[in-house]
Amino acid sequence: MPSLNGKILSYLPVLCVPQVLLRAVLGAELLAVVLALTVASDMGDFFVNLGLYSLFVQWVALASIFTLCFVGRLLNKPTVFASTSIVLATVAGFTLLASVLGVLLSGDHGDVLGTLVTHALFIFKNLVISLVIMSVLLRYFYIHSQWEETVEADSAAKYDALQARMRPHFLFNSLNTIAHLVHIDPNKAEAALLDLADIMRLTLDKRSRIALKEELELTLAYLRMEGLRLGERRLTVKLDMDRNSLPLDMDMPPFLLQPLVENAVYHGIQPRLDGGLLTVSLYDAGDRLDVSVTNPLPPSGISTHQKGNHIAQENMVNRLRLAYGDRANLKIQKNAQQYRVSFSIPKE
Repeated sequence: MPSLNGKILSYLPVLCVPQVLLRAVLGAELLAVVLALTVASDMGDFFVNLGLYSLFVQWVALASIFTLCFVGRLLNKPTVFASTSIVLATVAGFTLLASVLGVLLSGDHGDVLGTLVTHALFIFKNLVISLVIMSVLLRYFYIHSQWEETVEADSAAKYDALQARMRPHFLFNSLNTIAHLVHIDPNKAEAALLDLADIMRLTLDKRSRIALKEELELTLAYLRMEGLRLGERRLTVKLDMDRNSLPLDMDMPPFLLQPLVENAVYHGIQPRLDGGLLTVSLYDAGDRLDVSVTNPLPPSGISTHQKGNHIAQENMVNRLRLAYGDRANLKIQKNAQQYRVSFSIPKE
């Protein structure tokens, strides 16, 4: 079944499993009880109405669920609008069919049109009630789906960052560099140890938003550590920014800038024997913040783990989309000498 993150029809949960079907039956029966209570005049009337409403609601609910399960197998990642339209049309169709059949079975079989006209308000009320209830449920499913994706994306980003920081060779190289500096330049060794501690502290931070100042400090601490490992001749960093004009207090999702810089070092600078220039640019563009990272391309024929680079960029696109929707974008520009990744986010 084509699905996205265990879902069918864009944001709907998988419906054709016993647990979901049981919840649907219980929810439909609860609705039938409420409807029966609103029209009952005594206990006998309540149970009669409960039986009729139960038959009506359960039939519409189960028929709609099984139809959506079948449709979900045929469609591959439909849009939110298309999914919503399919669900509402399916529920409306079965509600209309059940209402018409109920009217015809209980009315005068000789005058079908007259019976339908007489009970038009009943049919219309059923249709409106089902569509209102379904719209509320769809809104809940959509919000819940967005929340799940946001949590998963933030968790994945933090997990990936933690794994990157905790890679054995990264820690080994960092600690080995610090140990080497202890005998040559104790002050520089102490500063490097503090940078490594800051990286670990911010990586383990559970906040969903941090200040731009913290993201920038994390990025610069990472660059200083990599500078010690690669050497100043191989890694040259140019910071194209004016700290006095930057909105350092603006909130943003964590790990937007640092992973781009890490990719630039890992895929662009490290494979080159002579290293290269890495440029980090931040501009205050009024109501937006423009960020870009530029690095040289490695020599041709050298493997740079492009698959991992692609996955990281795809994760960045998803995180920007979930955090800002259409208000953010990520662009990739590549020429014969340079590779540039940039994004723009609104100030919040």
